[in-house]
Amino acid sequence: AGTWTDEFEATACKICPAGEWSHSSGARLQGNCVSCSGSSCLAEGSARVSIELRGLQYQQSTSTEQADLRVAFARDIALAAGVDVSLVVDLMGQNSSVTMGQDGSISAFLLDLEGVSARDLATRFYNDAFRETLVNSTIAVLGSRPEHLGAGAITVEPEHFVPLQPTTTSMTSTSTVAITSTSSSSVVTTTTAMHKDIAFTTTGLSSDAKMIRMAGLTLWLSAIAS
Repeated sequence: AGTWTDEFEATACKICPAGEWSHSSGARLQGNCVSCSGSSCLAEGSARVSIELRGLQYQQSTSTEQADLRVAFARDIALAAGVDVSLVVDLMGQNSSVTMGQDGSISAFLLDLEGVSARDLATRFYNDAFRETLVNSTIAVLGSRPEHLGAGAITVEPEHFVPLQPTTTSMTSTSTVAITSTSSSSVVTTTTAMHKDIAFTTTGLSSDAKMIRMAGLTLWLSAIAS
């Protein structure tokens, strides 16, 4: 934002003239720079600063390193802008701090800007010296230089500051109670006694023969029972 270029594959852009600003990236014509309401183009007295910092694995840093990085980057922004560090706030409104993205991106606001224009800020931020300052601050906090570390695109955009509000997430917990029922089965063993009548006849036999036959039958039945 605030720049334009008409050169193919240009590595640096031209800053819009004083009193003019472009609100889109990649403007190809100077005519894309339009007049602002106020010579400074900072009618709200605030500006958003967005920085792409490549090669920084912010989420893998310790909590102490993350806090130190936020403070260090806020200090670098304040120094470049020529303001007190307390006028640099993160997106939630925390003074002397910046908001860091998981990809290492940096977002912050400059507040209560007086005696400075958007063009002045662009001149101070859109240069290699400021990018090198960010890299040096990162190395100082981490103690070593991450592979492929470097500052990429930097954007200064006049914008009214409205702090983000923290969001509250409601979570519903569902508990499941398992009830186990144990059934008891009774096995009843029934013994069935079978009685079989044995038919025999003594008709025509003498009394002695009858006695002998009856005695033999008794012995046979006793053998079966045993």
